[in-house]
Amino acid sequence: MNIDILFLNQELKVSKDLISDQSLFEEYCKTHSFEGKSNQVIAMPASYSKNENLTYLVGLGDIKDSQDLYELGINIGSKIKEDVEIDFLNTEINFVPIIDGILYAQYKFNDYKSKDESALNNIKFKKTDTIENEIKQSSIFWVRDQINTPALDKSPEDFIQNVNNLVDSSSIKVEVFDQKWLEENNFGGVLGVAKGSDRAPYLVVGKYNEKAKYQISLIGKGVLFDSGGYSLKSPAGMETMKTDMSGAASAWGVINLVARTKQNIGLTVYTPIVENMVSGSAIRPGDVLKARNGKTIEVLNTDAEGRLIMADALAYAAETGPDLICDIATLTGASYVALGLDIGAVFSNNKDIESKFIEAAKTTYEDFHSLPLYSKYRKLIDSDLADMKNTGGRFGGAITAALLLEEFVGDNNWMHLDIAGPARSDNRKGATGFGVLSLYEYFKNIS
Repeated sequence: MNIDILFLNQELKVSKDLISDQSLFEEYCKTHSFEGKSNQVIAMPASYSKNENLTYLVGLGDIKDSQDLYELGINIGSKIKEDVEIDFLNTEINFVPIIDGILYAQYKFNDYKSKDESALNNIKFKKTDTIENEIKQSSIFWVRDQINTPALDKSPEDFIQNVNNLVDSSSIKVEVFDQKWLEENNFGGVLGVAKGSDRAPYLVVGKYNEKAKYQISLIGKGVLFDSGGYSLKSPAGMETMKTDMSGAASAWGVINLVARTKQNIGLTVYTPIVENMVSGSAIRPGDVLKARNGKTIEVLNTDAEGRLIMADALAYAAETGPDLICDIATLTGASYVALGLDIGAVFSNNKDIESKFIEAAKTTYEDFHSLPLYSKYRKLIDSDLADMKNTGGRFGGAITAALLLEEFVGDNNWMHLDIAGPARSDNRKGATGFGVLSLYEYFKNIS
């Protein structure tokens, strides 16, 4: 089906080349209370158009920035219920965010409904190169699918198979390290968190463009389900914990995007994959774990588990001496207490890297804000028994978690993204894929 989209402001001026009868057009707009205001969208019958196509009349009003245009695209896309080919009749506005909004609005996750409604609408655009937009859509939808899948059907082996399916036919090399390898290589944090689960832990590594001049390591938190361990979450607190692997899914979405668009950087992804469960073998509050770099962590709260598995992966990545280490994780509830559900937190030991990342994020419809690596709070995670403890108390929780991670990055440039709020906002049907586009745009700028 062909659809035309006509963008209008409140003057409702339309070229005579587009409308069959100006007076009828004006009457139609009046009848349907269409005034060209921001985000007004109505369908105009094909008989009113000289192209004889169904036409969406879209109000621009005072819309100016990319975020507003993206939200407008979401609005348009939500009204499309079938496969279509779209032609934009105006050419004086930036279509890229509108196209992204239309494409991302097509997301569906109906795998568990008895009626088969899982097929996505196939959207094509005339006279517009949308190859990169479509690669982004595919990667984001894969990330959302992984996050939305219930934990029962998301074993480590399932996740690994899905990773292999994602990167198939790309130039990404996948390496999978099992529990025996983790034991031999001193991944005490990963092994400790995994002790309570019947499902064995893994470290899954993806490598792209290893010979590039600029090398980046990206670590993603992969807790496939988080019960809290013996520091048990409430039933309500567990309801969203199938999403605690958002960082790992996002990391693979990023490397897939980077590889398929052939960016001139090297990128290695490290995703420790575990479950945090309760059993007779689970770690207990007061236990001490030794991480990959030899530092010890007293576990006072088994629900502060993400930083334990990230510590091992960060230390392992740091050994290769990359130009930049990034990590992305649904790490702390404190981050969204500070910033709300729509803003991701950024920490970095390099202010230039931090500011350039935040600038790149502004082009992606995602919002990030910096939080401080306040060194005076380091004493809050001092332990009498070990090198540090895994919680610094109620206040400044996102900061003390970041300070713990900093202990494992060595002298490398490092940036930490805490996406605990926006990764699972429910205004986009559960998982959002938040962070993927911002990291991609930032890495693309580097390349």
